Amino acid sequence: MIFTGISYNQPKLCANATWNQTAITFATSATIGSAPVGMYVNTNNSVYVADQTNGRIQVWLNGSTTLTGTLSGGLSVPYGVFVTYNGDVYVDNGNTNYRVDKWGWNSTSSVPAMYTCGQCYDLFVDVNNMLYCVMGPYHQVVSKSLDTRLNVWNIVAGTGTAGSTSVTLYNPCGMFVDINLNLYVADTYNNRIQKFASGQLNGTTIATGAIVLSHPSSVILDADGYIFITDNANHRLIGSGPNGFRCIAACSGSYGSSSSQLYFPHVMRFDSYGNIFVTDTSNNRVQNVFLLPNSCNGTTTVTTMATVTSMNNTQSVSLTTTVPGISSTTAPYLNRM
Repeated sequence: MIFTGISYNQPKLCANATWNQTAITFATSATIGSAPVGMYVNTNNSVYVADQTNGRIQVWLNGSTTLTGTLSGGLSVPYGVFVTYNGDVYVDNGNTNYRVDKWGWNSTSSVPAMYTCGQCYDLFVDVNNMLYCVMGPYHQVVSKSLDTRLNVWNIVAGTGTAGSTSVTLYNPCGMFVDINLNLYVADTYNNRIQKFASGQLNGTTIATGAIVLSHPSSVILDADGYIFITDNANHRLIGSGPNGFRCIAACSGSYGSSSSQLYFPHVMRFDSYGNIFVTDTSNNRVQNVFLLPNSCNGTTTVTTMATVTSMNNTQSVSLTTTVPGISSTTAPYLNRM
C-alpha cells in the first residue's frame, strides 16, 4: 500500500481551547451560491467550497480571502469535496452523472475517479490511497482503491438498508478516517456518531455525555483524537476534550443569521491554526470561527504567534502553547427533513 500523506488539519489543542463566539463571514452566496454543503480546508489553508447552484468548486488558495479560481465543467449539484496532499481535487458528481470526478493539480479538466449509485454526501482519501464515499440514501459508506483503474468498490459501513443497529446506518452524511484507518461516520438520521475500527463492519456509538445530537452532519478529529461534530439540526458546533463534550460555537440554542448563530450548518473543517470554517447552509454562507489566542490560560506558555486575516478581521493566534500535561501545536442539506 502507498502512504499518501495527510492533507487535512488536525490541530493539537489545549484542554480549555475556546473559540470566538462572533464569527466572520468568509464567503456569501455571491461566490458560493445557495445552500452550500461540501467544503475542504487543506494544510496550506486553501479553502474549497462546492457551489451546488452553479455546478462548480470555488477555490481560495493558501490562506487567501480573495477568490482565487474555479473548477467547473460537467458537474451537477456537487456535494462532497476532498483535496489530497498533492493537490488532486475529488468532487462528487453523482446527482445525474453517477460518479466522482478528479481534477489533477493545475488541471483545467476532470477525469472520472469512481462510479457510484448516486451522490456522495462526503468524500475522503485515506493514507493508503483509498477513496471513500458516503452514499446517504443507500445508508452505507463505500471505498475504492485509487491505485487501480477498475471500478470495484467495497462496503465499509452500513448494509444498504436503513437501521439503527451496530451494523446499519440511516442516511449518513459525513465521515472521517484516521491514520489507523478507523472510520467515523456522522449517522445523521440516527442522531449519533459511529466508529468502525479498521476492517470492521460492526460499529460502536461515540458517547457524547450530556450533549444530545440532532442530525449530526460532519465529524472530524484533532491531533489527540478528540472529536468535533457539526450538530446540524441544533444549529451548533460540538467539540470534545479531556473534560468531555461541549458546545464550542453558536451555543445560543436557536438558529439565526447573526454572527453568533448558524442555520443548519453542514460541514466544519479546521485550518492549520485551529480556526474553524463551517458551511452555514441555510444562511448561504461560509463562516470562519477563530480560536481565541488567550483561551489556554493558567500556566500556558505561548511560544509562537501568527497573524490570521479573514475578510475585515485580523488577529493573532497561538501556534504552540503548553498547559500542564497538554501541548498545543499546529499541526445533506438537512433542513427539509
